[in-house]
Amino acid sequence: MLGLRLRWLGTEHLTWSDLLAIVRQSRRGTALFRAVAGEDGEWDLQNHLLAGVFDLLAAANWQRGGDESAKKPERLHRPGVVKQAEGEVMARGKAVSIDEMNARLGWPAPA
Repeated sequence: MLGLRLRWLGTEHLTWSDLLAIVRQSRRGTALFRAVAGEDGEWDLQNHLLAGVFDLLAAANWQRGGDESAKKPERLHRPGVVKQAEGEVMARGKAVSIDEMNARLGWPAPA
């Protein structure tokens, strides 16, 4: 708790740059951090490493199980990864064409 009020925004008590610093420096696990970063923000390096260990242990147990009809274990879901038929792909938003990206960036069309 910082003891600040949103009605103070734009005054000497809470400047816009103060608000930017507060948002950028919000700690993992806070409501503000979750609102800004979403589900991806909850996964730090430690969580990704633990998910990798989980996947390896599940695969090792499946291999040692000896049941040839047993289904291969699925990987633990990770945020930002979309399942596709041939594998997993990191995905955010929709792809745009080169021409559209050039237009968005204000770059001239290639000759």
